Amino acid sequence: MANSGSVGVITDLENWLTDNIGTSGADGIKWVNSSDGGDTAFARAAATANLPLHVAGATAATNNNLIELCSDLLHVYGQNGWHMLEVLFKIDVATDIAINIGFNDDSLDAGNTLPVELSTATWTTTASTFVGLAFDVNATNDDWHCMWTDDDSDTSEALADLRLKGASLTAAKWCMARVELQDRGSGKGLRATFTISQDGKSFEKVFDTSVDRDVALCPYIGFEARATTAHNVYIAYVKQAWSIPD
Repeated sequence: MANSGSVGVITDLENWLTDNIGTSGADGIKWVNSSDGGDTAFARAAATANLPLHVAGATAATNNNLIELCSDLLHVYGQNGWHMLEVLFKIDVATDIAINIGFNDDSLDAGNTLPVELSTATWTTTASTFVGLAFDVNATNDDWHCMWTDDDSDTSEALADLRLKGASLTAAKWCMARVELQDRGSGKGLRATFTISQDGKSFEKVFDTSVDRDVALCPYIGFEARATTAHNVYIAYVKQAWSIPD
């Protein structure tokens, strides 16, 4: 279900009223997903006493099982001006989980793992280009982190600076994750604003990244199990907005 915003900016609020999810691109398909054996792939679910209309997915109690939800198109180019992705989600178990929310260079990551992962203080990236928020219980600090990699080259920013200190993950509470990209002109990487809001608190950081302005990206949402813990994930909405290029 798409809504037009102000002149010069297009806003698409995915509230799951009409749009379909598929496993590959097709007429009428705007979102695609993937999941490992035993997982429950994201699918539209009716409202309940505790949930609005939403999509729901689940990881099995299997280490490294991954569920993903992405745009079916690589339609984000930073050089077009400004792009925003905002996701409101809830997870029933906040332990033994890793999450990526942002912009990826592949619709459904070909590596069958999250685009970026953080183990203690070391990043592992399977995406060639990714910019977004990452949460990983394998990290030294169980907080959200900002992260980007471009052309297989990870950011050189200190981990402490990438950390959104105090922004952890709370089970059974709505969490809003937001990533904005802003073009800075020819020869300059994109400016990125990273925001996490949960438990009545909001955390934000802004970086001038190394991400090329002409790389094709798409909105990406991924949840990967750590250890043998199952997780139910509920996504109330996905909001995208972008400016119209000259």
